[in-house]
Amino acid sequence: DASDIVANCMPSVVSITNVGTREFRTFFGTYEQESQSSGSGIIVAENMNELLIVTNNHVVNGADALEITFTDGSTAQAIIKGVDTDMDLAVVAVPLDSLSAETRDAIAIATLGDSESLKLGEPVIAIGNALGIGQSVTNGIVSALDREIIMEDGSRGTFIQTNAEINEGNSGGALLNIRGEVIGINSNKITGAKVEGMGYAIPISSASPIIADLMKDRIPEEETGYMGITMQEITDQVIQMYHMPQGVFVYDVEGGSAAEAAGIMKQDIIVQFDDRRITSYDSLRNALQYYKADDTAKVTVMRQVNGEYVSYELEITLAEKPAEQ
Repeated sequence: DASDIVANCMPSVVSITNVGTREFRTFFGTYEQESQSSGSGIIVAENMNELLIVTNNHVVNGADALEITFTDGSTAQAIIKGVDTDMDLAVVAVPLDSLSAETRDAIAIATLGDSESLKLGEPVIAIGNALGIGQSVTNGIVSALDREIIMEDGSRGTFIQTNAEINEGNSGGALLNIRGEVIGINSNKITGAKVEGMGYAIPISSASPIIADLMKDRIPEEETGYMGITMQEITDQVIQMYHMPQGVFVYDVEGGSAAEAAGIMKQDIIVQFDDRRITSYDSLRNALQYYKADDTAKVTVMRQVNGEYVSYELEITLAEKPAEQ
């Protein structure tokens, strides 16, 4: 009987409505129309001023406004606090002063578990705003671990696979173990005539360090730390043709820079910055939003040695951004 688990955990799951604008082109011209999409989120923390909710980046992407619906039916507006496009994660914030005392009593902060300790066949429960019509519950088992899936945009992700039904609108919701701990963030589902009961969730142990970063206040752009490298994007075609790792190619390293001091070299490929996977210039830029000058981070690079790429973990102490940057 999962009813007690659901009763305890439902107050930490919210529905998210993304209000955006879509552009339509017709024979008579181009016009814009308001659009809405639905998803889910999990309350993960509270600070002095904000309630913090984690969800998928694709749930909040392109939003002109975000409306959060809580377990008691009340609603509030949220703002995006931070995103990680590579992990498809986002944290949104709701001002505490916009919540009534009744709502604050009704909601709860989720308990995050350990997805590294999951076993095949272990029972799980999924909660989310399925089809955008309100919170619902499904259950199943862990069908597979470390399942690598190619996403719609061509990127790859590693997921927990479950046969608990995860439908449109469930994205960003909670996958729970039988102790009521969040062990995954429901993300996507493979659909089709020959595919049934295959849901996927981002493992919480991989997501937690990213969530912790996204909950921080971003540093003003002029105060963010500076690496001192010239970067170049690596296209999928180049990756396949030359068997290169996916990441950011270091085209040049400034003399006397933080990158040079850390041991980063020309033609290195940056694949990780602290706990963040790096696949593009945007993902590295997003990571740097939370680091100022004199902050230290671990940078993982792939370097070609004797015709093969070898991984090196380096430590960088970021510098102040030059005035002209």
